[in-house]
Amino acid sequence: MKATDIRVETVEVTFDDERLSVPLHLSKGVIEAITYAAVTVHARTRGGGAVQGSGAILLSDVWAFPAPDLDHEDKDRLMRRLCRAIAAWLQDDPYEDPIEKGIRLEQAAVELAVQLADEEPLLQSTPMPRLAVLNCMAPFDAALHDAWGAALPAPLYAAYTADNLNQDLSASLGADFAGRYPADYLGTRRRALSVQHVVGFNDALTPTNEERAERSEDIEDPSILPSDVTTWIARDRLRYFKLKLRGQSPAEDAERLIEVHGVASQAMEAAGVAGGPRLSVDPNEAYQEAAMIIEVLDRVTAQKPQALAALDYIEQPTPRDLAAYTDTLHEVAARVPVVVDESLDDLDNLDWIHRLGWSGLAVKTCKGHTHSLLAYCWGRHHNLYLTLQDLTNPGLALVHSANFCAHLRLDVDCFEGNYRQFMPLSRPHEQAAHPAYFQVTDGQLLLPPEMGSGLY
Repeated sequence: MKATDIRVETVEVTFDDERLSVPLHLSKGVIEAITYAAVTVHARTRGGGAVQGSGAILLSDVWAFPAPDLDHEDKDRLMRRLCRAIAAWLQDDPYEDPIEKGIRLEQAAVELAVQLADEEPLLQSTPMPRLAVLNCMAPFDAALHDAWGAALPAPLYAAYTADNLNQDLSASLGADFAGRYPADYLGTRRRALSVQHVVGFNDALTPTNEERAERSEDIEDPSILPSDVTTWIARDRLRYFKLKLRGQSPAEDAERLIEVHGVASQAMEAAGVAGGPRLSVDPNEAYQEAAMIIEVLDRVTAQKPQALAALDYIEQPTPRDLAAYTDTLHEVAARVPVVVDESLDDLDNLDWIHRLGWSGLAVKTCKGHTHSLLAYCWGRHHNLYLTLQDLTNPGLALVHSANFCAHLRLDVDCFEGNYRQFMPLSRPHEQAAHPAYFQVTDGQLLLPPEMGSGLY
């Protein structure tokens, strides 16, 4: 037992309807409107102190709950209802450290989703996926860590040690982690994070002559979004790019990768950005078999080996259902690192994922701070390839994700911050409270010298 263990007394959850300035196209569908869930917990430490914590996330049903027989409104309503059930469960809970509490919270959220299915006919034929349950749980988990941080004498990320936690990592990750704590795997907080820019499969790469003339004077105006990758590079001096691929035709995807590499190289040279582009690709599960990915790599190798050399990793190219796999990703991973995203919805699957040939993990705060921290520690311990990915996080959710990224030892050192492409005007009060996190300077976020007492 620690004096800083917390017990939640009350929980508040609110929902705001947000519209994207530009639609986000995924292989599972198009996101035009989305819910921002914000949570505030009022808690008390075992030592008697009153603390408050905040958490927020987008409830992304297209990503987390891709059920074609349910529409966005139905799935959004069901996810909001689960959030309310989680809020009720969390009140008057026992004293625990945030990792103990986060693990129990995840288990409870899964059980609450099962209970919800007994009351909701729509969920009886189409159960809510565990990934959607994690998405609903995430803002509550963040608020717990933030509240715990308010009671600490040290910065939060430095406090994940034996001095402040009741159990080592073996309690959640197995005997290999005896005597190890999350702080053993974290790094010194970085002040600069290179921004990774999303290039959709429908995105224009160069401006038309008319657009070029119109934007000659207003390229620095943050309220006017560029309509093409070249203009984005000129405005933000970008170096890192994530390509969304259709995953239907290896020939088409190879051509797109080569084209983006060429245009980005020219645009960077024109803008005076040194080093050449660094790429990753994200088909969002669209490839049905590993052989299709190999064909993409073969085509790029034959036509433009420089583009393949610029490719850092491939993110979740194949479907999320691990039980349906009939082959592995070993051959792909031997050529380019391949990281898991949607398939990692349960820490018990980590060994399985490794055996199926994945090179590593795409860590995301939208699955919960505790879940993401533990997954990261497991991956770092096993020398896996680690990246930090995003959920178009705006506002406080973006600040949380950026600070989390700044403390991780990653294999590709960039931060996917695509809110600026799709939701740049969202959460203005939260942006005003943390301005440095919403300003790109020379392709980077330049973070404040110190964080606050919790996650932010």
